[in-house]
Amino acid sequence: MGLVRKIIPQSTVDGPGNRVAIFLQGCNIRCAYCHNPETQAMHDDEAREMSVGELIAEVRKGIPFVRGITVSGGECMLQADFLTRLFAAVRDLSRETGHPLTCLIDSNGTIPFADYPQLMALCDGVMLDVKAWDTAVYHRLTKAPDNETVKENLRWLLSHDKLTEVRIVCLPETASVTTDVENNLRHIAEILDSIGKKVPVRLLRFRPYGVVGELADTPMTSEQQMSDYASLAQSLGL
Repeated sequence: MGLVRKIIPQSTVDGPGNRVAIFLQGCNIRCAYCHNPETQAMHDDEAREMSVGELIAEVRKGIPFVRGITVSGGECMLQADFLTRLFAAVRDLSRETGHPLTCLIDSNGTIPFADYPQLMALCDGVMLDVKAWDTAVYHRLTKAPDNETVKENLRWLLSHDKLTEVRIVCLPETASVTTDVENNLRHIAEILDSIGKKVPVRLLRFRPYGVVGELADTPMTSEQQMSDYASLAQSLGL
């Protein structure tokens, strides 16, 4: 059984194409800008236990209008064994229906993907949230001690052609915490160049919807700032 917070039957913002987005309950970090903090607790009365079969029944409803599933959270890799069984069942569903479905993971990158070879063999790609590069900035933003595993995952996913995209949330300059986007982009560009791979980098505009805590009243990142970040990313070859 997996602990599921919510299911979006059709989503165009959780990976390429129209997808079934499944949000699992539980997270191991506490991002200041988290827009769905209700998924953080490992157990919550509004989350429900669901079997692989129950989730496959939900995915089946979307055929032929969905391209696949994206599993997010919280942090879905906390339920990696359940993900492995789910992705295997999605492969079976693809063969049964003749409609190819892909399986993507949206992850904060704090759990080593290399430790789950069976899951990664079934996974078509990972959308990796690289929240900040500097360790002190990352700790201030997420309360996690360091981000070495995130950096290792970035390199591992690139080397194994499992990185679908890198995601960076861009906070406004007036926010009480920072995501240090410029420094983040420069290091990501260096790693992509050193490995010789190209993957999309998605710059996500901070929006306060659903956010609680110190950033709850922080305004949306300006269009000009987002444009400046995009220009920098392009100048770095991203």
